[in-house]
Amino acid sequence: MSFEQLMGTVQGMSKAMDALAAIGAELSLKTTGTATDPTIESALARVSAAAGVPDLDSIPPPQQAMALALIRMLFAQAADLLAEPDRVPGWTFTDPNVVDGYGRGSMMVPVRLAQAPELANVAKFLDVGTGVGLLAVSATNAWPDATVVGIDVWEPALERARANISGAGLDNRITVRNQDVSALDDLDAFDCAWVPTFFLPDDVLKTGLTRIMRAVKPGGWVVLGVFHPPPDPIAQATNALHTIRGGGCVLDEERAAELLEDAGFVAVHPLERTMPMPLGFVIGQRPE
Repeated sequence: MSFEQLMGTVQGMSKAMDALAAIGAELSLKTTGTATDPTIESALARVSAAAGVPDLDSIPPPQQAMALALIRMLFAQAADLLAEPDRVPGWTFTDPNVVDGYGRGSMMVPVRLAQAPELANVAKFLDVGTGVGLLAVSATNAWPDATVVGIDVWEPALERARANISGAGLDNRITVRNQDVSALDDLDAFDCAWVPTFFLPDDVLKTGLTRIMRAVKPGGWVVLGVFHPPPDPIAQATNALHTIRGGGCVLDEERAAELLEDAGFVAVHPLERTMPMPLGFVIGQRPE
């Protein structure tokens, strides 16, 4: 490859980066109600329109905030990669843009899970890798009578989780613990366990599934979440990079199903994708 080819690639990709930043800037102004110079506002709107999102005002404010959090998370992760390309794999993020971005995006997970007939009547839910607790908060809305236990080993995220849970008035329904899933000792306790494989090392995931088998009730379910990027080589490669760098497993739905079957779960199958999420869900049942 020549230097000229490299620069052409860099310049071509920079357009997408600038467009994403402009969409984020426009969302930031809208969600905060901040005014700016009319010429800047008009220029931002032209960029958004050119990028295929011409009417951001038609999106409800909560969804605007979720999209903005995702954009900030993507830029924060990219900046971290550039600043510390030599960092060893593992989840060490403290930047609120990263941890809160993942948290906001994860709030769609319980909404999708509750649509599955197998998971329609969850009364006790285990949230593995609860992070800042926003998925747990969402779970209490998806299953209005459910209680939630969230476990994680990253204390900076758990501090934010406790604040988010208290702020939502859900201290009586959500409990968080600083606990590794490979040390989970609950027995016959949960109707459903959520496991985001992209945050867990391979060995922790395999050990954790044996623990979860005992922790869910007979007939209860476990859900493995796997990233499902678009069929684009760049998207797939960058997704794998972020997963590896964060200390997680790069799995597809077929491998996730194999892990569940190896751990003794039955009725293993993927859920149909019904929401615009880059996630796949594979579920398995503890034998009755």
